Amino acid sequence: MENNNFDINFDDSFIEYIFLNYQRRKKEKKLYSNDNYIPQNIIKSYYAINDNPRFEFLLTNFRRRYLYNENIIEDVHEIHERKGLRVVYEYVHEDKNPKDINIYEILKIHQLLYSKSPHPEFGGSFRNHPIFLPNSGVETEDWSYIPQKIAALYPVVKDVVALGVEIKKNNDVKRILSFVDKCVELNCELIRIHPFPDGNGRTMRAFTNMLFRVANVPPIYVKISERDEYGRAMNLALTENDLSHIKRFYYYKICDSIYELDIKPKLEMKFFKEKKDSFNTKKKKN
Repeated sequence: MENNNFDINFDDSFIEYIFLNYQRRKKEKKLYSNDNYIPQNIIKSYYAINDNPRFEFLLTNFRRRYLYNENIIEDVHEIHERKGLRVVYEYVHEDKNPKDINIYEILKIHQLLYSKSPHPEFGGSFRNHPIFLPNSGVETEDWSYIPQKIAALYPVVKDVVALGVEIKKNNDVKRILSFVDKCVELNCELIRIHPFPDGNGRTMRAFTNMLFRVANVPPIYVKISERDEYGRAMNLALTENDLSHIKRFYYYKICDSIYELDIKPKLEMKFFKEKKDSFNTKKKKN
């Protein structure tokens, strides 16, 4: 359930205070409390004053941090897969016409993921054998039904993209979380279907980040220390159809991305500017 009582305007300094307090609570392990609205309201606060976030700046910072963490999370050791993931995010972060984004982007992403491998033909093809989800025992979709299950998601993705376009166009803060929810629900369904023999997690998170970009939601990445928590939340979604934990996980990850990719770099630039100005002032006096 979402707290929709949110019509307050904040300035930049107050947003900085909110995120600094968020980081303090995180270090003190006071997050994930019984207050379910902490990350939701932080996200809404950010968008209430940022009708046009510096999205390219966020993406540049994201690429520096994400690729290393993603490879560790998925226990990827092969250099060609690491190179492939970089190619994936060069593609995901292209400035695309949202109308061109559809469910079959997952085939393109998976193809790029293995484009640097000794056998690039492995990428971009649906699996043709049964498989169980790693570390869960959950049986995935019967491989023979994968093409039609993916095709059934075509209108779902179309609706999600249309919602993202409207949110970005109108700076519709109140529907940001609804958009995130729909993206996470889609992500979980794709993980359950598990259309590829390998690389499903990386492919679906990349696709989710592609959808996030439509509405100017910052891309998220899962840190090494969060792997178990992410796994538990995803397993609850897949085994018990309880998506509340994975949605909440994504809310917090969006907050992390906003802080780490936007707020923190701005604070650092502000600090160095103040130091430089102070130095120049002292220099003039002398």
